[in-house]
Amino acid sequence: MLKKIIFFFVFWKIVILFFAYLATFVFPLKIQFTAGKFGFGFPYLFWVWGNFDGYHYLEIAQRGYQTFEQAFFPLYPLLINISHRFLNVSYLVAGQLISTLSFLIALLVIFRLVFLDNKKNLFPIILLIFFLFPTSFFYQAIYNDSLFLLLAVLTIYFARSQKWILASIFGSLSTLARLNGLALFIYILFEYATSKIKNEKRTWDFKQLKEGFIKGLHLKEVVKSKIFFILFIPLTFLGYLAYIQYRFGNWQLLFQNLSIWNQDKIVFPLQVFFRYAKIFLFHTPTAVTYWVAVIEFSFVAFYIFILIYSFKKIRLSYWIFMAVSLLIPTLTGSFAGMPRYGLHLYPIFLTLAMFLDKKSTLAKLIFLTVSIALFFITLALFTRGYFIS
Repeated sequence: MLKKIIFFFVFWKIVILFFAYLATFVFPLKIQFTAGKFGFGFPYLFWVWGNFDGYHYLEIAQRGYQTFEQAFFPLYPLLINISHRFLNVSYLVAGQLISTLSFLIALLVIFRLVFLDNKKNLFPIILLIFFLFPTSFFYQAIYNDSLFLLLAVLTIYFARSQKWILASIFGSLSTLARLNGLALFIYILFEYATSKIKNEKRTWDFKQLKEGFIKGLHLKEVVKSKIFFILFIPLTFLGYLAYIQYRFGNWQLLFQNLSIWNQDKIVFPLQVFFRYAKIFLFHTPTAVTYWVAVIEFSFVAFYIFILIYSFKKIRLSYWIFMAVSLLIPTLTGSFAGMPRYGLHLYPIFLTLAMFLDKKSTLAKLIFLTVSIALFFITLALFTRGYFIS
């Protein structure tokens, strides 16, 4: 299976580079949002993967945190800095190396995970969906998506294996990569309560869930299972806030700096839908920003469909993790970034594979065609300096 994963990975990389080359004939380059500064001496098709957030991660790795950068969590730039020093490679190469290796290892963990979920037959479909997901190119960009995916699936795998200490450790590390790492705390709690239930559909039995919590939270069982290590997850996040307080004198900078993206306030999700409705009604369809909004809204609609379809079809803990992870960014008042947030969630890919597995060959071809088309559009926008996620 390792050989198959590597083969498809190499083919995927070739497709990505080809699409990036084609994009140069479609959109003019907006250089101000690219990683050109770090790409000196490298070909265009190499440095464009450090655009937007990638530029900030490279800056943090090179010179540490500066004003307005605390919202970029520290684990990824720290690993870039360490790789740069020990491997004696540029920050750009270090970032791509970490993203690439994280993605490959994550796929191997997912291969083991589908065995635990008794979905071995779905792995080829899951693998195909991962590679052809419309924003999958972020897995090899200088973004923390691959790293977070790896930490998330390791957390899920060890929780499913009832190795609560390891699950808690990787869950803790995830909070140093992304804010929604906190959702893994909730995931582990629900997985712990239903860990003795083999049938995923029976995890939705709330009577058994209640009994699982009552029995599992008994002091003797807490000590025996070592589930109390789960507290490392929120404590690690608080540790990052403590670092910000010590370094900059204001722990709230993590949230205040989100104002740059208009994401510093909690907004009811229906208000966000209304905001996008106004964009569709009053903005000109010829503007790139209009179609970026269409893409963002379409992904939100897709996630809602996945949540509805997967209800009582996957493990309750999976569904809770997915729902909380998708809800957190919608509360910021914008769907910006939503096309990328699904990349972190194994339950989405599992659900989509379950859905497609029951569909006809024609339906599968339609899905793949639409996915590849969106893949090219989002990749073209990103590499040419247009923010899409």
